[in-house]
Amino acid sequence: MLSRRVLLGGVALATLAGCGVLPEQGEPRIAPTPDPSVPGHRALQALRDALTAAASGPLDRAQADLLAWALDVNDDQYEATSLAPPADPRPTPSPAATPADLGSLTGALGTARTAFTEQALAPTTPRPLVWASMAAWCVAVAAQLPDAPGAREPARGVRLPAPQEPQAAAQAALDAASAAVYGLQVAAGAPGLSEAEVGALRARLTSWTGLRDDLTAQARVASASPTPGPPWYAVPPVADASAGRALAARVQAAALPVLGRTIAHGPADLRPLLIDALGATAADVPVWGGLLERWPGLPST
Repeated sequence: MLSRRVLLGGVALATLAGCGVLPEQGEPRIAPTPDPSVPGHRALQALRDALTAAASGPLDRAQADLLAWALDVNDDQYEATSLAPPADPRPTPSPAATPADLGSLTGALGTARTAFTEQALAPTTPRPLVWASMAAWCVAVAAQLPDAPGAREPARGVRLPAPQEPQAAAQAALDAASAAVYGLQVAAGAPGLSEAEVGALRARLTSWTGLRDDLTAQARVASASPTPGPPWYAVPPVADASAGRALAARVQAAALPVLGRTIAHGPADLRPLLIDALGATAADVPVWGGLLERWPGLPST
């Protein structure tokens, strides 16, 4: 595996999520222009400081594990954006009896998310999906604080999505949103879910419905005859609450790389909408038992 876990090489292929890989390139960098003066790089360095400070304080076991994982991902973020790694070794978080107040880290993640989003939206930014993925990661990690529940994705290689025509990418995002709407409708009807769980699923259903409708409106502007989303999906019956939670996680996790590919190759005016959706989805998947992803929106190897 090339230099840590961030890869670009490989042969072109297609996946069920509509993502592939790029032809082999030289340096294993996703964003090939190091420039510490740009807002995204400054924000990444400030985020590293905040993660280090939080990891150096008293933490409970769940917090210590989450911070160790986050620092490992942050190493990959430095490499992917071509910044030199921090000179100081990262701390080793250790558990204490009393959970820490991680409010400062939550604020730092929010600040970084804003800067990463701005970097993703800048017209001169190469490979904006990398910054969009990092923004979504900030949203998802902040949602895990302070209790740090759920499972986290282990180290993995990542690849950029294969090229796609802008209108086809927009249609793929619309199809993914339509599939999420249908899947969450089924999940919310699972017997045995608590009232709070049903309410949370309906809130997500509202968000996905709004995204579907917004993408439909945008598609009509771009094309007089957009391809409608598939009217039926192969969703298995949900016999109990466990199956409903698993379906909610699965249908949303499946949408992440599709949204990412549309950020990378779809119309630029869809990016603000899709970046917000990417973060909200990456944060919600672990709620239902899915993984907290290292690179939301980037296809996994």
